[in-house]
Amino acid sequence: MYLILAVAIAAACLSFGLSLQHKHLEGIVRQGETLQFEVPGQAGQTVVSLRRPDQAQGLVLLPSDLTLQIDGIGKYEAYDAHLARQDRIVAIMDSPVVMAGVRQASGQVSEVAVKVRKIDLSTLGEGFWSPLVVGLAAFLIGGWVWCLKPDESVTQVLALNGLGMLIAATAATVGYSQPIAASSQLVAGVLDANHLGTTIFGMSLISLFLVFPKPLVSTRVLWTVMAISLVVSALDYLRLLGGTDAIFVFCFAVMGLVTVLIAVQCFKARRDPNAQASLLWLGLAVFVGTGLWCLVMGAYIVQGQIQTMPGSYVFISFLVMYAGIAIGVARFRLFEVRDWAFRIFFYAVAAALFIALDAGLIYLLGMTQGVALPLALVAIGLGYLPLRDLLWRRFLRHKALSDSEMLRIVMDMAFAPQAALRQTKWQALLQTLFAPQVMTPAPVQVSTAFIEADGLHLHVPGLMDVPALKLSFPQDGRGLFSPRHLDLLNQIMRLSREAMQGLTAYERGAAEQRHRLAQNLHDDVGAKLVSGLSVADDVSRPFFYEALNEIRDIASAMITESAPLDRMVAEMRHEAVRRLEVANIALDWPLWPQDAPLFQINALDKKAVSSAMREAITNGIKHSGAGQVSVRLVLTGNLLQCRIADDGKGFPADVLDGSAGGQGLRSIADRVSQSGGGVRFSNAEPGSHGAVVAFDIPLSSSPPVSESLSR
Repeated sequence: MYLILAVAIAAACLSFGLSLQHKHLEGIVRQGETLQFEVPGQAGQTVVSLRRPDQAQGLVLLPSDLTLQIDGIGKYEAYDAHLARQDRIVAIMDSPVVMAGVRQASGQVSEVAVKVRKIDLSTLGEGFWSPLVVGLAAFLIGGWVWCLKPDESVTQVLALNGLGMLIAATAATVGYSQPIAASSQLVAGVLDANHLGTTIFGMSLISLFLVFPKPLVSTRVLWTVMAISLVVSALDYLRLLGGTDAIFVFCFAVMGLVTVLIAVQCFKARRDPNAQASLLWLGLAVFVGTGLWCLVMGAYIVQGQIQTMPGSYVFISFLVMYAGIAIGVARFRLFEVRDWAFRIFFYAVAAALFIALDAGLIYLLGMTQGVALPLALVAIGLGYLPLRDLLWRRFLRHKALSDSEMLRIVMDMAFAPQAALRQTKWQALLQTLFAPQVMTPAPVQVSTAFIEADGLHLHVPGLMDVPALKLSFPQDGRGLFSPRHLDLLNQIMRLSREAMQGLTAYERGAAEQRHRLAQNLHDDVGAKLVSGLSVADDVSRPFFYEALNEIRDIASAMITESAPLDRMVAEMRHEAVRRLEVANIALDWPLWPQDAPLFQINALDKKAVSSAMREAITNGIKHSGAGQVSVRLVLTGNLLQCRIADDGKGFPADVLDGSAGGQGLRSIADRVSQSGGGVRFSNAEPGSHGAVVAFDIPLSSSPPVSESLSR
């Protein structure tokens, strides 16, 4: 970076040094291709000749003596004649006093003596400062990007592009500082330097699109293309290109080739949204910057006034181009490129149409400027602006949900009964809004949403019991995430959190009400059953126990009390032993393994398992005629597999084919299916007899309840 700054400072010093060695005539100013002698209180008088006091014959000034675009002179013979006349004017101004021939308003020419002064900073106008600022800015921007990524070919080419602009601009400051004349050696040297910088700029611009955003050629070919700039400069220096205006042909050829390369890069980057964003910036910057230059130059060429073109102002268009190129190459905030690029494009088109329409009304229809200007404004306002809005909606307004649809989907997601269903609905909503190609769990938990990798990825924080996600490659890989997407996501998450918090508050109130009902059921009905149990006989006592167990299960489910799985199995086994003992049926039910992993089962699953088990035992007691019941429970992961078999008469055929079945069997099937499980009714294998009820229930693990809740 120190080298970049040193070169920039040296170029600025050179510009000041060359420009400040010029001289000007006191009281005489340049106006286009004429010199005007200004007298206070009077209209300016045109200077038609200059001579030294010791000369008898002065030099009659020609418009070409004061041309700003030496490139537009054309043939080398005319260029040499121009240099010779420059030397004659410089020789005249070597005298401290110059006799200037001034044409009066009457047409008569008289001579006045004017003093020769050195140019100082106060006399350097915008013609000097404009190219100097643009050249320095372009070089510093290119050098800054190169310092960020010094090993990449594209940044190296961009740095050379900035160097070419600096060389061309430094040379231009000497001519655009508007001296009355400069020595032939200085003019020729400045012109050669300007053409060298222009060729470096042009060939590096071509090279830039040969390697960015997608490489089209090898590194060797790239630098071979860059070397062409030196060849073109050498041919220009040796006067083998036909004239000084050959540089204009070179510039238009560069623009044509750059346009072709942009089209090729668009095809190559069609599946890379990041490359598309960079290319959009670069293409827009080049077309706005160089397009303005070509438009202005073309207008002057058509009018045959190329030598009067104020090139200093055209340099500003290159600064616009350079800012866009630097942003694209540095990939700075490219996720915002789509909206901004189209805004700039639409405004540029509006400006171009306005200028073209205004010029057409004046030159083609002969209108005055006062009439043409408002007509052009009205035409742009009534014709182009509605079309711009249509194009904006067509290209930038993606398929979006209405507010009512958004609210309905968010509420549906927030009120989903299960976390898995909420997660599915949340992912479906994100897919609808952003259409990412990839949606994966976030590698780390995040508290706020943010964009990563220049808009390729969007991190979505967790939402209540829905885990955090990482979205990649939006719009099916054709776009980038932007701040607009981030604002939309934050708005949806705020709405979802409010909905979930409302649901949580509702469920908390409902849980408190269920807790009171369960407490009343346990205290009142349970107490009466315990009182009845004390006076019950042996026949009715099992029914009292069954009723108490049922009340206990209902109360536990109402207060959503979870319990260890091994304790639940022990309670079910104890109940089955009592009931089967009264019915004189033996029970084969091994104890739950002591080394089995601890598992906390929630109240809903506990109710489903215990009720299904109770119905299966009841069915065996009432209908099987069995002498023994065998029960096996196996926990695999979170899947509880239950098998209840007896040695009775088995199920009838209409139960096995599903055409019939009692209320108890339907109750088992309903409870198991409500918990997401499956049930099978079958008979024992051939050679044995009896019925088999087997069901599987996926359990949802719950944390242990607190001591106060257990009570």
